[in-house]
Amino acid sequence: MINIPKGTKDMLPNESYKWNYIKNKAREIARKYNIKEISTPVFEHTELFVRGVGNSSDIVNKEMYTFLDKGERSITLKPEGTAGAVRSFIENSMFNEPMPIKMFYFTPCYRYEKPQAGRLREHHQFGVELFGATGTRADAEILMIATDFYKSLGLTPKVVLNNLGCVECRKNYVQKLKEYFSPQINEMCEDCKNRLKTNPLRILDCKVEDCKKIINGAPKISTCLCDDCKNNFNNLLSVLNSLKINYEINETLVRGLDYYTNLVFEFWDDDGINKAALGGGGRYDNLVEELGGKSTPVVGFGIGLERLIMYMESKNIVFEQDKRLDCYIVSMIDDDVMILNIAKNLRDNGISCETDLVNRSVKSQFKYANKINAKFTIILGEDELKNNSVKLKNMDSGEEIFVNLEDLVNKIKEN
Repeated sequence: MINIPKGTKDMLPNESYKWNYIKNKAREIARKYNIKEISTPVFEHTELFVRGVGNSSDIVNKEMYTFLDKGERSITLKPEGTAGAVRSFIENSMFNEPMPIKMFYFTPCYRYEKPQAGRLREHHQFGVELFGATGTRADAEILMIATDFYKSLGLTPKVVLNNLGCVECRKNYVQKLKEYFSPQINEMCEDCKNRLKTNPLRILDCKVEDCKKIINGAPKISTCLCDDCKNNFNNLLSVLNSLKINYEINETLVRGLDYYTNLVFEFWDDDGINKAALGGGGRYDNLVEELGGKSTPVVGFGIGLERLIMYMESKNIVFEQDKRLDCYIVSMIDDDVMILNIAKNLRDNGISCETDLVNRSVKSQFKYANKINAKFTIILGEDELKNNSVKLKNMDSGEEIFVNLEDLVNKIKEN
């Protein structure tokens, strides 16, 4: 037997309703905020992620699925959704359209890392990107979109925020971090040693306990923020207070991607279950320009669907089931033409139905109709069809009535 690759998971037919439920909620939120859907290829040229995500990120250094195609081109399965959306924005000259441009996507992502609960080598993201708007209102709106989405699912996670500052602020802060970590770097892990050379900010994201003890004493970004960055962040906090969005500030939050500037955030549940973030994002105002486009501000977020589903299950949140099957045709006759024409007529009129395809006995057909939770059974017998009628049984009440074939659609729709 050939097994599924490590770090991947099947979406089974009896679980698909959970995915549909979440996606439908996401699309409802997108409609309310006038966000249009985008879809980008599952693979891109490797350079896109090296330039966009950043050489110092763990994703580029350790986790990308990269290969040469038959034309000797370096291709990578996308590890996250933003870079592809930005590439599409540039390539399709969306900067010539009225701003802002709001887009959302559902996309598979691939990262070669040790599989963990809710973190797979193939996982799926719901993401939103807002192009062409900067300032408090745009930042607040992206957080409103995410919190409204979670709320629609019965969740109330806390927004954990940090301000990484502008280019000048970060430059000053990075210098302070170098001065602080350099004398202690030999006591830290190999990743931190490498990050000190490539991107000292990323040291703050280290999860090694010995490193965290040293990180706790590191300078805070707030000591390096210019007046504009401070004022913008404080304005955002004031708006979040007025919107009653629950938040806290965490000055060690930097996220795992190099393209973030100014605002970064993650979504955590209030009870801190499993101490795992449910999603996150921030602002990346330089990314479009770094990838060859015109300078365009962008803010957005990504939410992992597998982790979200797992978390909702742990909270015993009920997922709305797909619509119930309208009817099942129980056949006591061997007349394919008659059975399939009745089924076609029902489906053509918007009624979902199923027929016996595996030659079950009549008793087994009723059992199956009950198992798949059909609302009605349509019983086809010789006597009924002689009178151009069928027996319609309500599977909830057990009530049975005779219905003329020409009235069947209306009778089912009435109920």
